[in-house]
Order: sequence, then C-alpha cells, then structure tokens
Amino acid sequence: MKKYLANLYIITVMMCLQTGISKKLVAQTWKEKPNVIVIITDDQGYADVGFQNLPASSQVLTPNLDKLARSGMVFKNGYVAISTCSPSRASLLTGRSSSRFGVEENDRYIDSTEIIIPRAISSQGYISGAFGKWHIGRESSTKPLSRGFDYYYGDILKNKDYFMKVVPDPPCWVNGTKSPGENGRYITDAYTDEAITFIEKNKDRPFFAYIAYNAPHSPFLTTRQLVERVVEARPEWMTVYERMKKETKKWKGDQYYFGKFLIEDLDEEILRLCYISMLLAADDGIGKIVETLEKNDLRENTLIFYLSDNGAALARPKDLGGVNLPLRDGKGSVYDGGVRVPFVMSWPGKIKSGTNNDMIVSSMDIFSTTVELAGGKIPSDRVIDGINLMPYLTGKKKGQPHPTLFFRRAERNFWSIRQGDYKWVYYAGRNIKLVNKEPEGGGLYDIQNDISESVDLSKELSSKKDELSKLYRELTKNLPSPLPKYEAKDGED
Repeated sequence: MKKYLANLYIITVMMCLQTGISKKLVAQTWKEKPNVIVIITDDQGYADVGFQNLPASSQVLTPNLDKLARSGMVFKNGYVAISTCSPSRASLLTGRSSSRFGVEENDRYIDSTEIIIPRAISSQGYISGAFGKWHIGRESSTKPLSRGFDYYYGDILKNKDYFMKVVPDPPCWVNGTKSPGENGRYITDAYTDEAITFIEKNKDRPFFAYIAYNAPHSPFLTTRQLVERVVEARPEWMTVYERMKKETKKWKGDQYYFGKFLIEDLDEEILRLCYISMLLAADDGIGKIVETLEKNDLRENTLIFYLSDNGAALARPKDLGGVNLPLRDGKGSVYDGGVRVPFVMSWPGKIKSGTNNDMIVSSMDIFSTTVELAGGKIPSDRVIDGINLMPYLTGKKKGQPHPTLFFRRAERNFWSIRQGDYKWVYYAGRNIKLVNKEPEGGGLYDIQNDISESVDLSKELSSKKDELSKLYRELTKNLPSPLPKYEAKDGED
C-alpha cells in the first residue's frame, strides 16, 4: 500500500510538472504571436485626417490618428473593396471582394459559409472581440458571436442612437463589469471603453479586436464639449459655433442634434463642424486604446490597422460633412472618392515609422495579413483576394501586392478597374446621380498623376481602355448576381 501511494505521489507530481511545463510552453507560444487591432471609422472623408496634409485636413482635429500615422506607415493608395458600409465590412472580414458572394449594397448579408478572421485564427489560441457597428447580419447565424467572435458589444444593424437611449445588445462590460450601460452616454466613448476592457482582460494571450466606430456617419449628433474642443484648437470655427449656439431647439442640455440634412437651407458649415467634432470622439478613443497597449507593455507586439469603410457621403452637390477632395465623387461610387480611404498600418519595430507608401493595398489584405501572422491557414477552397502585406513591407517581396483591383456595383451599372497607373471607369443607365456629371460610357484616367479622375484619356489611349475592359470581364465573369435586399422576419430586430 505504501509503495502504491508513493508511486501515485510520483505520478501526480510528474503530471503537475508536465502541466506546468505545458502551460509555460503555451504562454511562451502565445507571447510570440502578435495581437491585431482593426479600427474602422464610418463614412470618413479621404481628406478628413491631419496626416493627409490636404487643404481640408487642416480643418479637422485628429491628434491621435496623426500620432498613429507617425508611428507607422500611411498608404496613399489604400482602397476598400466596395464603397458602401455592409459590403465593405464583409470584404474586410472575409478577405474577399463581397461581389464574389453577391453583396454589393447595404442590407445584404454574408452567408454563414463565409469564413471571417476570428474563425480563421481561433485554432491558433486567439480570442476575438468586436465592438461597434456590425451591419453584416441580423439573423442568429450571422451575428458576431455565431461567426467566431468571443465577445461583442455594439449594434447589429447601423446604430443611430449616439446618446444610447437604447443600450446596445448584447451589453458586455461597462466599467469592467457586465452592466446595461448608462442612458445618455456617448456611444463612441462606450465602444472605446468596452474595447479597452477586452484588451486588459486578455493581455496575457493573443487577441484580435475589431473596433468599428459609427462616427462620423449620420445622424449628426454631438456634444458641447466636443464642439468646444474643436473650436479651441481651430479658432476659425468660432463664428460657426456662435451660430450653432443660437439653434436652441437643437440643443438638449449639452447634447446637439443637427436634425434633417437633406434640405434646401442647409447650413453646411455647422454640419461640417458637427461632423468634425464627432470624428474627434473617435480620435480620442484611438488615443486611449494605444495608451492602454503601452500601459500593459503590449504596443510592440500589436499590429494596428486604421481605415475608413468608404469615402464620405455626398448627398448634395457639395460634400455632406465630410470631404473627399481631391478625389472624385464619394460613398456609393466606384470613382476613387468612394473606394480610396485613409489607411494606416502601425507596428513598432516591424513596420518602418513615419513613412508614406505608394503601393496599391486593399482592406481585404487585413484578412490575409492577420491570418498568416497568427499562424493560421488561408482557405484554399475559395478565391481569397487579400494579400499578406508583411513580406512587402519587410522587403522580402518586391512589386505590387495588387497589380489589379476591380470595383463593381452591378445594380447601378457602374464598375471600375485599376491596373498600375491607369483606371477605367464604366457607367451606363445608372439610377443614381454623379456629383460630376459626364456623358454615359465611362472614362480612362491616369490615376497616379490625375488623382481627381478629371482628364478622360479613353480616346487617346483606346487600346489601354480596351485592355482594361477585357481584363475586367475576365476577372468578373464568374461573379454571381447581386443578392436582393434582406427582408426582416416578424419579430426580428
């Protein structure tokens, strides 16, 4: 009996030691894997960030985004796959042009067979959290927690309640504990706080965080504190703020509701100031997130992507709050004003800081870059359009990650293709109005030297136009027809 107990003791000790060693090995492996954070704003204009150094960039206040850009790389040819909220997000998370699964408009949702980032990296020990706007699935099988995310706090559709009269569902953590939230709290701040709590709770293992701010998308709702901070830093807005203060019916305490913006007597300057202040709240959040990483010694092991989901919305002849200039057109368009966005990658020690890069990159690359960094495998049973950018940034690979990118809006008879310096845009019989009207048929542009897509070269370079038209048809010949608009079922949110 004594011998049996002695042997049992030895076996138990050995098992404990082995378990301890296994835990140490797992912990060591986890530490070697980078964290990845994707921060995406909503309908932010190409010019609406300080680091772009464009005429309109001086009007906004984005100190934390500018600091993030200085810590990493700004892509001057950074694109999204499509120019509207739902399909843009679907493309980012799947690494595939959403046209490949029929999603080209809002309220068309990705099928559950599509693999998104959290599911592709979960086997590598990653924990994933999504915070903010979802807008790519309202049925139970297409919501974040059914798609591979471990935590979600936000709005399944497209949150219009910036002051949280209705608490996002499901509520996750507020001030570190599970709680229903606070009525009247600014939702941009709530998303930031929940993301920070997620980071701190999971700092000892690799994580993927997808932070999708609603700002600065309409409705245009802000706070007095945000507006006054903009005015203090940008005194040129003072006279506009004085007019804004007189709109007593739009103020509820320190909360400001711009109201209808598709009206003839719109005060575009007040709308612009409101938009800029909303963007400042997202910038604050980005600063807090980076600060949290630094405080927890995570910054050097964390890759951060920042971009907008598409260009600013242009619902009038002039820019609606946001500014895409010098790009042409805006949200919904296949001109660059719809699909070229502010785009940053930052990873201290891995990506050269303070640099501008002219490579053509896409939001779809976030999928492939993240999956391969995590040690996962890119799905081989489907077309993946995204490219792992890291070998190009470290010099292991040369040339362009994307020799060609196409953009399709089939329901609008509107498409374009970019190859190197040239871009061919085709449109015919569309049911939307262009900001810059032209005869139907399209145009060929030297996009590298004519960023505004203003000089049509299709007659002078007809062979290039024909070449790109043929290439577009070849690349898109197997694409399905766009899905119809999703119809909500009874009792569905």
